[in-house]
Amino acid sequence: MIRIAAVLAFSLATGAAFAADTPYSPEARGTTVVDDGVRLPLCNSRGVFGSIAAAFHDKESEYWDSDLRLESFDEPIEVGYRPWGTEFFARRFCVVRAQVSDGVVREVHYAIIHKAGTLGIAHRVEWCVNGLDRNLAFAPGCKMAGP
Repeated sequence: MIRIAAVLAFSLATGAAFAADTPYSPEARGTTVVDDGVRLPLCNSRGVFGSIAAAFHDKESEYWDSDLRLESFDEPIEVGYRPWGTEFFARRFCVVRAQVSDGVVREVHYAIIHKAGTLGIAHRVEWCVNGLDRNLAFAPGCKMAGP
């Protein structure tokens, strides 16, 4: 019985000392470290392209009374992955050329964000079509959609 009490006292004392020695750990600062095993879709994911195209059409038809659509995507490029470090949600930043139904090829800037979807379960895609950011949400020129 005395031995158990001594072991318990030692483990509590060393645990408190360890916590006091690490005031700059992510846990002490209230941040969460995302492990490197995060699985985000790649820039050329058909699911990501489908999500962007559907959301673009919904926004154009509902808010701008336009029937513009993104018809195809070509040459996606990853321009950043976790640019702010591992303490933040994993993000993959990409740019792709898209054929718009008006015949113009435009750049689409998009970010795939880990655990930022509904209830923090799935990934979310934020996007901006250069030249069609009518409410200037990512102005200037979709720059704010990048890293």
